Amino acid sequence: MNAEQELHIEPAHAVLFPSFTLLFGVVTFLVLTRSFKALPYTAVMFLLGTIMGIWVELADDSTDHITESLRLWIPIDSEVLLLVFLPGLIFKDAISLNVHLFAMAILQCIIFAFPLVLAGTVLTAIVAYYIFPYNWSWDLCLAFGSILAATDPVAVTALLEQVGAPPRLKIHIYGESLLNDGSAIVFFSIFSERFFYLLNVEGFGEDIGWVEGTLMFLKKSLGAVVIGIGFGVGLLLLLGLLNHRMSRTENVVEVMAMAAVAYTGFYVADYVCDTSGIIATVVGGVTVKLFGRALVNDIRLVDDFWALVQQILNTILFALGGAVWGSVITRGHQDGLFTRADWGYMVLLYVLFLCIRAFLFMSAYPTTKRIGLSTNVKETVFMVHGGLRGSVAIALALALDNRVHAVGASQQYIDQTTTVFSMIGGVAFMTLILQGVTASPLIRYLGLTRSSESRRKILKALQTRYRLAMVDEMVRLLTQKRFHEVNFALVKHHIPLLRDLTRQQLRDSVEKFRDKTPKEEYVPPYLQRILPYLAKDDEEESEYQKNYGFEGNEDVLHTDANDRVSQGHRNTERRQRQSNIRHMMAEDRLNIKEMRLLFLSIMKAAYERQINDGELVDKEFLTLALDQSLDCAEDDVSNGESINDWNHATAMDGFLQALVKRCINCSVAKYVFKKTRLKLGHSIRRLDIERALAFMEAHRWARDYIEKEFQDSDRELAEEGKLVMSESRCQCEKASAVFDQYGRHDVADVVSHKFCSIVINSAVSCIEKLVRAGLMHETEAEHVVTEMESSLISVRTCRLKDHPGEVPTDLYDDEEEQKGVHRERATGSLAKQPKVEDTLTQEESFVE
Repeated sequence: MNAEQELHIEPAHAVLFPSFTLLFGVVTFLVLTRSFKALPYTAVMFLLGTIMGIWVELADDSTDHITESLRLWIPIDSEVLLLVFLPGLIFKDAISLNVHLFAMAILQCIIFAFPLVLAGTVLTAIVAYYIFPYNWSWDLCLAFGSILAATDPVAVTALLEQVGAPPRLKIHIYGESLLNDGSAIVFFSIFSERFFYLLNVEGFGEDIGWVEGTLMFLKKSLGAVVIGIGFGVGLLLLLGLLNHRMSRTENVVEVMAMAAVAYTGFYVADYVCDTSGIIATVVGGVTVKLFGRALVNDIRLVDDFWALVQQILNTILFALGGAVWGSVITRGHQDGLFTRADWGYMVLLYVLFLCIRAFLFMSAYPTTKRIGLSTNVKETVFMVHGGLRGSVAIALALALDNRVHAVGASQQYIDQTTTVFSMIGGVAFMTLILQGVTASPLIRYLGLTRSSESRRKILKALQTRYRLAMVDEMVRLLTQKRFHEVNFALVKHHIPLLRDLTRQQLRDSVEKFRDKTPKEEYVPPYLQRILPYLAKDDEEESEYQKNYGFEGNEDVLHTDANDRVSQGHRNTERRQRQSNIRHMMAEDRLNIKEMRLLFLSIMKAAYERQINDGELVDKEFLTLALDQSLDCAEDDVSNGESINDWNHATAMDGFLQALVKRCINCSVAKYVFKKTRLKLGHSIRRLDIERALAFMEAHRWARDYIEKEFQDSDRELAEEGKLVMSESRCQCEKASAVFDQYGRHDVADVVSHKFCSIVINSAVSCIEKLVRAGLMHETEAEHVVTEMESSLISVRTCRLKDHPGEVPTDLYDDEEEQKGVHRERATGSLAKQPKVEDTLTQEESFVE
């Protein structure tokens, strides 16, 4: 690339490479997690970067923005590169350490990170000096060896969490990585300065002797420890001042303080005090992790932020490393610098590199076995295999090559550093691919995972936990009249965990629900549509009736809850409820506009509740329409009009109906519908019914909330409240007209699928609680949740008219009665009762 081309590159194009790379990273992540889980993410990003680097060199005349952006990034300044990428990656690893185990294993980690790194550096330098035919100087060989000594086991540590490796192995690999990175950079600084001195560039490099080198090592390492402690203590003071836990802004500022201290501490240690920025960052992070846990307001926010930082930095760094490597090897191939023989030496280097690491760890094994946390042969074997080369090695190799290019060294030294980077990039790629892919089988073969049989038993018990959570949620939903028409055959078809549900499990869940619900608020679940699918145990039910005295209680399931609750209990409960809103109402009655706005505000919370419960999940259009209907209704109320949100929720229906008609008459649309088997009418019908159900449930919930907050025993609701409640019921009557357009089967089908979505989401919530409690690992939960998500997709895309195993029911006299009953149930008041004389005996033993 000549100077004239460089002048035409816009600096603003530099923004495109990181954004384009992150987009590539998202797509890569999706592909790997869905289809190629064995491939390491960082290795694939390095490969994609390599392809981009090769493209840049081959497309000499290309002037598109992405190519120009790459041309700006490939010769990035080495100091900027290290300062941008390393502090965030190192600090994240440091605050993720188990500091107590790290303190116990510190002697072993020091052996791994200092004597073994120096020995590995020397042995690798011997290989480069005596085996490679490149005529490298001894100082360049030592710098080369120090770069390859920097491990980066990010992929392996993530794998250790997946397969459940013992904590001792995890802390050894983590501790080695952090201290190893710091010591390797210190050695690199010494040997690279000696190599730069050979370039004969004035003011560049230094002839460091062995005594001076030792003193320099002590200064860089011990001085970095002092600086790291200082910045760590300073960050603790900042966290102590930001102590308002309920302030979301202060929680965010805490995270900002951590990022600022991590990057500032690295800069001060490395560029101001000439010590090791990595060691200072590690020490600062460990200090915060050890003493700052109680000072952090939102630890989940901290974890999420640093996980995001690590993902972004690794994605860009590995892609950039691959781009530079691809550019270098392509340019070298064109110049005759990197030939087939060089590829052979690269493979040989990788093999010898593994042999050197194995020799060093086995030599240190008698010592590491007897100190700290101890170790064993199997763990040592896996540590040899887990020595991946990644972000730090790539960053150091880029720094070496870029600095030699920047000072205008002779072509001989430029060719040498280019070959160094090519070798290191190739070894890093092979470790990521070969060792990253084989790490999982190896750790299982060595028997370092948790006992599979014991873990299966634990997971089986946990499955029972979230399965019972689904049953509990099902019982709760069945107390709501809108779910009285649920088709349990459909539920069993879509939720495999409920297919072997027994009467005893259902009975236990009903009892649990009754025991935890206040007596005056208890409503028995409607089980008529479920019991026919469950095998009956007469002895169990007789014993149950005898113990609980339920014989002859035949009308219990179909009595309205309000009739069962005594007025005395209701009044007592309302006297005890001390609501600020109610007292404000008593002293200064709200005007009608304020009451309407308050009702709409509660409606928003009701829709949000439905989203969280899974009732409106994956219904973007429906959620948007309902949310916008409240915004429009608020505008109407502010102008003195009454609540009329149903009209706003259906405002687009006319336009959509016309659009649907055009699509149906379009030959292309017909062909698409035929090939995809998409039933447009079915989708519209489901959308209409779900909208009406969600709308009426939100209104019912808001009315109940208003009644609880504003009504007491001494007087009725205020006139304004009564008027708002009346307006709400009128809106629900408009919405309930939707059910007259469709038959009972259509409505029951939509209600049953909604029921399934809520029950499945309750299981997901239970699994999240198990993860937060430490009973399940995230990877184990991810596998289960993936199955749940597949069930949810099946629920949302189901087009079956009849589901396997349905029990025929004929509970209504005619179709009009069917529509009326369901409409009344959906609105919350059951005016008509189905004929249930033949099924009461199946239910009387479940509720009181």
